[in-house]
Amino acid sequence: MTPPDPAVTILRLEELITPDLHEHLDPQNRAAVVGWGWFFLIRDQISAVLLLHREQRCAAAAPNRRAAVEHTMTLLWLADEGDSVVDVFNRGLQQDQIQLANMLRAADMTHTMQSDAYAVLEATVATDIPPHPDERLRKIDHLFRAYESHTLRAYYQVESRFAHPSLTGAQLYFRDQENGFQISQESLFPEAVPCQLFSLHVLYDAMLAFNGLLLGTPWSETLASVADKHDLSAQPIRRR
Repeated sequence: MTPPDPAVTILRLEELITPDLHEHLDPQNRAAVVGWGWFFLIRDQISAVLLLHREQRCAAAAPNRRAAVEHTMTLLWLADEGDSVVDVFNRGLQQDQIQLANMLRAADMTHTMQSDAYAVLEATVATDIPPHPDERLRKIDHLFRAYESHTLRAYYQVESRFAHPSLTGAQLYFRDQENGFQISQESLFPEAVPCQLFSLHVLYDAMLAFNGLLLGTPWSETLASVADKHDLSAQPIRRR
């Protein structure tokens, strides 16, 4: 039996992202608003992966694929635990701003920032934000331990080899043979990661999580149909 075409299902999923989607968002729900931002970042990363796929430049899409996995895992966490995740990232933002402020002062570059932007930076640093017990989950390895997804973790491990300097990445463009090296200006493995299948899996998981943050869960019926067609889980991952 021929497996279903992932490209067709991706188009079906994309059709769910309608111009009136904002009507399903509660603007008073912090988790839903943050989830909106992360979901559309994932959507754009997947769009970039598919664009590079059409241009036969799949190797160049590794950073996009890796970012899409990281954000999807975090969106799954957000959909599961809501506002507490926003609290973790507020605390994380403050820590990042403290590091930035220290670096700017060390480099004598505080004067290079616009005064209003620097005022916001100082205010963020001065805000009293208590520690959160789940801060470790901002690190993707800890998040994978808390939310076990074998598929997403496998993709992440592969993409890390191509998104960071490694021999695996270099060897996309050369091959060691008995009589020397075969070298190429084009990837010798045009699709080391199946871009369309990857995009389907990650976009589906992201939409499954984000659907739970939307009023009325408007995508449920279509997502259930896609899950059945592609043998995917119909329920988002929950914390172990």
